[in-house]
Amino acid sequence: MLLLVFLVGLVTGFFDATIGAGGLIAVPSLIFLGLPPQVAIATDRFGTFGGSLTATYKFWKAKKIVWKYVLVLASLSLIGSVIGANILIKTNPAILQKVIGILLLVLLAILLLKRDLGINRKNKRRPQQIIGLVCYFFIAIFGGFFGQGSGPLIIFVLSSFLGLTVIEVLATNEIPWSVLSIASVIIFGLHHIIYYKTGTVLLVGMAIGGYIGANTALRKGDIWVKRLFATFVVVASFKLLF
Repeated sequence: MLLLVFLVGLVTGFFDATIGAGGLIAVPSLIFLGLPPQVAIATDRFGTFGGSLTATYKFWKAKKIVWKYVLVLASLSLIGSVIGANILIKTNPAILQKVIGILLLVLLAILLLKRDLGINRKNKRRPQQIIGLVCYFFIAIFGGFFGQGSGPLIIFVLSSFLGLTVIEVLATNEIPWSVLSIASVIIFGLHHIIYYKTGTVLLVGMAIGGYIGANTALRKGDIWVKRLFATFVVVASFKLLF
């Protein structure tokens, strides 16, 4: 079982670093391996920290992190994660699956119609940036207690309202998402819903996968990542809906 968990972490870390959607793989896989849904989400969040560390290092070395946004995004992630993690303790997250599936299909249509979105860096006006940050805050709340599908939402929001490229979004969001993961893990740990043995193996797998994924994204470029992102969103949407 632990070997399967490691392989799940490897694949999840890769997709987290390339399209920010590893949770769509890890959580269902952990449930399939016998973990209760809430425990699967909490254990996945524990493992995610490994992938974030290695991917952050790789993106930092490539100078793809837009540092001026890191502090504000990290602050919003921290607040959102505390709110969201407490919601998980009291809610069955399965009720959100169909809503997120439909939303991802709508965003995919917009993403395909706007072909330059996420490919070229653009300057956005302050009102647009504020809207983007507000949207990011609500995604952080959602990410704190569910997480599946939050990566594609973040890519869309930060590309649309902050004008970042897809790879810049992935790179810049690594640190804020690490903050979210740490805050969530603390709350989940206090409620004893993390399987630490499974989570540690998952973390190692994600760390390796995250490094490979970040390296692949940097080597292939924004257009390749956007195409992979679009393909994955189609699969993820149908998985969440059906």
